Amino acid sequence: MREDLQAHIDELMKQYRTKRSQLQDLQRQMGSAQATVEAADGMVTVTVGAQGRLSGLEFDPRVYRKLSPSELAECVLAAVNEAAAQVGDQVRAVLEPLVPTDTSDGGVGRTDLSKVLPERPDDLDAMKERYGLRDK
Repeated sequence: MREDLQAHIDELMKQYRTKRSQLQDLQRQMGSAQATVEAADGMVTVTVGAQGRLSGLEFDPRVYRKLSPSELAECVLAAVNEAAAQVGDQVRAVLEPLVPTDTSDGGVGRTDLSKVLPERPDDLDAMKERYGLRDK
């Protein structure tokens, strides 16, 4: 019985290390998400990083002759919003396999974090099922 217990502990540790490695990869992927968008026929280029923050902004010198200040501001904001949406899509795509969704409302599905863990942490049967433990 002691060997069975040790084998089970070893298997759980292996699963833990695998999941930890997957989370580290996930964190790297999320941290490297970025998007670059061009606007106004290439006159404006914006880059948005992983946190949705503007990390780069370039203007073609001709932009000042073609766009008024208000048009330029509007163009920059639209490009930043588009790049931020693209970064959000990248992050969602990385997270999608890990987070359950609820499609019971007939819609596309919403992230339902409550399904990641059982409703009651003291529900022994749910914990056994989740972690593959069996009664002997």
